[in-house]
Formats: sequence, structure tokens, C-alpha cells
Amino acid sequence: MAGNSFKSFFQNRFDTWLKRRVPSRFHHQLSRQNIFIMPTKFGFAYLLFVFLLFLLATNYQNNIIMLMSYLLASFFISVMMHSFYNFSGLGFKSTAKHSGFAKQTINVPVTIIATKQHFDLTLSFAKQPKQLKQPQHTKQRQQKIYLEQCPAGNTDVVLPYVAKQRGIVNIGRIKISSEYSFGLFVSWAVLDFSHQITVYPQPKKINADQYQLAGQDSQNASTTNYATQSVGLDDFAELKDYVLGESRARIAWKQFARGQGRYTKHYQSQQGSLAWLKLSEMPSANLESQLSYLCYLVLEYSHSEQRFGLDLTVNGHSSASDVYKKIAPDVGFVHQSACLTALANFNQLVRES
Repeated sequence: MAGNSFKSFFQNRFDTWLKRRVPSRFHHQLSRQNIFIMPTKFGFAYLLFVFLLFLLATNYQNNIIMLMSYLLASFFISVMMHSFYNFSGLGFKSTAKHSGFAKQTINVPVTIIATKQHFDLTLSFAKQPKQLKQPQHTKQRQQKIYLEQCPAGNTDVVLPYVAKQRGIVNIGRIKISSEYSFGLFVSWAVLDFSHQITVYPQPKKINADQYQLAGQDSQNASTTNYATQSVGLDDFAELKDYVLGESRARIAWKQFARGQGRYTKHYQSQQGSLAWLKLSEMPSANLESQLSYLCYLVLEYSHSEQRFGLDLTVNGHSSASDVYKKIAPDVGFVHQSACLTALANFNQLVRES
């Protein structure tokens, strides 16, 4: 217990010092201000060997062995300078805002800017995320990116991150390290890009029967029912030019087969009322399961381009301890993002250590 407290004290002091020395920004340039370097285990063993060789030469007054110890020590210092030269001058930039789903891989892009060729670069998160249960080799592949060579110019890499729970996650600093050359020294930098990930709930499939059962006692259940909002019950409205990413189910295949181009069918609902996705109607007593069901429905409605609203009222009313939020009915990617973000931020944000 005392050991953990002692370690936590020095870790907090180090983090405070690191914030002053390497502050947060979207673009970092490696220099002597933010590069750290020290011998590896092999480097310490090499240094010990040189020291023992020097003691041996002194004891026996052997000039040849003395000269060899001096040459090896000079080589050690030369490798240190060469390692620093290989690491310095690199630039890194990355955007701060990212989003994804819980228990799924979220890609964090980083751009490396180099004016010359660099070697043996490893990128990883300084504080490794707590991963789900999986084989050890899978964890290593997910958490680290290795570049044997980094050519001059811009190089884009993607760091995978797996968040266990929904909420706003600050993933901390990214560590860039290199053991070039000869493996005697490791050079590293710990850079802060203020990365913040909005983690949406993990989508959990819900069928029409479950949703009907959940909304039976609602007076307007028939108008807000998921089953009654399917595209099959809508009237055809018009054809529009195909946009990359639209569902293949909406493509007008007859027109496409005639060589008239690629169009998508758009519909308008036969019903006058709008669809509302309500937290209180989800078929579960567990909050996280309810949010997962809502996440799935938001994605399904958005995929089929149906107009819907999101109601996160708890038990039909709001209170000081509950989050009360309604998002007006709309359609489109912006509306989908707003709904998913509201689900991620519902109640208290879950932060990962």
C-alpha cells in the first residue's frame, strides 16, 4: 500500500514537470527540449564491460587493453550522438477529437513530418488502455505501431485504441521511441495532443417484437413504434443521384440496368406523426443495455434515412439526479452524431484511468 502511494506521488510530480516541459499542442517538433535518451539494458551491460576492461588495463598496466577501453567508450558516446541525430527533427501532428463505439477499435491518426530519413520508430500510448480479454500477441499488435524506415515527407499512421465503456475518454500522451542504432540507447518523446475520444455505447440489436412490448402501455405507442416506421410502409417520393455510402437497398436497379445512371429511391412516410426513440421504452432494466438498444436504433434509422427524434427523459420526468434531454426529429449525419454523442454523455461520463 505504501509502495503504491510512493509510486503515485512521484508519478504525479513527474506528470506536472512533463506538462511544463512538453505542453499540449496539435503539432510537435522533436528537439533537445522534448527528447529523452538513456542506455538500454544492453547499453548498461556494454558500459559495465568497458569499465571492467578499464580496471583490467589499469591493474596490469596494459596499454593495448587501455586503448581498447578508450575506443569502446568513444564508440559508446558516438552511438549516443548518432541516436539523438536520428530522432531529432521529426514533426508530429494530430487532431484532438475522435469518436467510436465501446469495445470496438477506434483509430487515432498521427501524421509524421520528416525532412530526412529516419529509422526504427515505435509509436504507442504512454499509458496503455485497459484492454478486453484477448491473446497477448493481439494486444501488442493493437497498441504499438513500428516503422523500420520513415522516409522524408509526410507519413500517416493510425494508432488503434479500444475503449471498454462509453463516455468521454482522455487517452493521454503518445510515446515515440527508437533504439537506433546498435541498440545501445533508447531515445523517446512523450507528446500530448489533447486527444479526447467520444465513446458511444456498444450497439445492441433489438427486434421489433421487443420494442412493441416495451411501448405497449404508452398511449401513442402505435405512432412511435419501430416496427411501423419501416421503409416498406412508406410512399415513393423521388429519385436522386446516388451518393457514395448510401444503402444498396435504395438503389434504383431498373434505371441502372437500362443504362440511365445510378439513382437512389427516396420515400415519404404515410403516417403523419414522427418517430421518437425513447429511453423509457427500451426493454431492459439496465441503463447501459437501454443505451445500447437506442444506439442500434439510431444507426438503423439513420441508415434508412428516416426522420426521428431522441427522448432521454427518465421515467417521463426530469430530476436533479437524472439527465433530461430531447433532440428534435431530424435526419442526416449531423443529427446522427448529435444523438450518439448524447447517448455517450448520458448521466455521468465514464472516464478510464
